[in-house]
Order: sequence, then C-alpha cells, then structure tokens
Amino acid sequence: MEGTQAQSRVDPLQSWPTHKLSVVIPAYNEEDGIAEILDRVLSIQPKLAAVGVDGPEVIVVDDGSKDRTVEIVRTYSNVRLIIHAYNRGYGGALKTGFSNATGNLLAFLDADSTYPPESFPELCQEILKGADLVIGSRMAGAKSEMPPTRRLGNFIFANLVSLVGNQHVTDSASGMRVFKREILERIYPLPNGLNLTPVMSTRAIHEGIRMSEVP
Repeated sequence: MEGTQAQSRVDPLQSWPTHKLSVVIPAYNEEDGIAEILDRVLSIQPKLAAVGVDGPEVIVVDDGSKDRTVEIVRTYSNVRLIIHAYNRGYGGALKTGFSNATGNLLAFLDADSTYPPESFPELCQEILKGADLVIGSRMAGAKSEMPPTRRLGNFIFANLVSLVGNQHVTDSASGMRVFKREILERIYPLPNGLNLTPVMSTRAIHEGIRMSEVP
C-alpha cells in the first residue's frame, strides 16, 4: 500500500466523543528492533485508558526497507502497515503516517527503542491539561543516553529557538511527541528529512502553539 504525505484525510474540526491516540513509527531497515518497539507501544493500552485516552492505534510506515522489517510488521494483526515503494526520508514517513491516522491525538517515536513509549500516557495527560504539543525531553532531568556533543548542540539550538519565541524548549529536536491533530494545518509544511522535529518546534513557537515538555 503506497502512502501519501498529503494533508490529513480526517477533518481536523471533527468532534471525537473521546480522545484517541495514534502512534506513528517510521521504519527503515529495522528488523532487529521493530518487534520490541511494537510490543512496548501496544502494551501501553491499559495506562492510556486510565488517563481517558483510547488506543493506541499503531501505524508503521516502512520507508523502503531492504530487510525483513515489512515481514515482521505483517505478523501483527493489530498494527497498520503503510509501505513506501522508495525511501522518502524520516519526515516523509512521519507525514504519511499523520495523513493516514484516525486519532485526534497524534504521536511518534523511533523504531529503535531510543525513546520509551511507556511515557506516552504521561504526555497525553499534558494534552488533557491544555497543551497542544507535548515533547518528551531528553534534556529536562530524566536520564538520557544522548552523546555529550549532541546534547551540547541541542542545548544551543533549543535556546536559540526559545529566544525567538516566548516559550522555553529544552529539547527542540526530540523524536518523541504527542500533539493535537488540529495543529497540523498551522505547522505545515514540514520537511521530509531528519530535521522535521526541530522545524516542527520552531514553527510551533512561531505560531504560538501551547507547548509542554515531559522529562
């Protein structure tokens, strides 16, 4: 099935009786770790329900993998698989997932277990408190395996982003987020490359979108 990266097919003004979380996982040659991350994401269902959120709807966007990633994902009947015929890039895969998701809350994280999906219920709670975009921050106090040079670069960039806006962001490049579907039309266009996350943060600050961070 060929995905698209067009704007959301679900009307962002549609009213949902409850909140539903869709988790998008971009995957490129992730046969060694894709099963583990899928099991972990699917396991958060009880904790999501406890905070009043349905789901997760789990969507894997395979971005032209050459290994067994697609074969492994197909063994999960409760995971949606979208296949890119060729590699479109990290951002391109995420945008395909966003456009095919059915939840009014959208989330994403990497396929290599870099980020803990067990924190999604906590991120969703911040949305329920009034935030529009919640970032899982590797810089806000929790233990992180981020290399020191990357941590320094992220610190510098995050502070530059914060200076041009009126909101403080510690991890503008984090690849784990939850946000309301309705903000997509305000932050698009977004790039197809790895820079989607810092660009999303910058555009969100520019648009005055209410942001929050969870360590």
